[in-house]
Amino acid sequence: MDRVTRVRDGDSIVVGLIPIRIANLDCAESGTSAGERATSRAKELIAGQILTCRLEGRRSYDREVGICTLEGGMDFGEVLIAEGYCSRWRK
Repeated sequence: MDRVTRVRDGDSIVVGLIPIRIANLDCAESGTSAGERATSRAKELIAGQILTCRLEGRRSYDREVGICTLEGGMDFGEVLIAEGYCSRWRK
């Protein structure tokens, strides 16, 4: 549990000093209009918030992969999916 220190884009954040790729979430890339909307909504939801993140023990580039919940217990990724900003990542 730590404070969000940066929102990189819709599915990548930094909590404390740990960069995290949100598991099972697929957002459009930054630089696209859909990606910018997802990033903007992510910032509205979590910038400066304290999140609880469960890391999966695997990495994606420079990020840990995990699931993070908002202070009220809602899954951050599921909120972005439900609101239509991102989709569920599928292999």
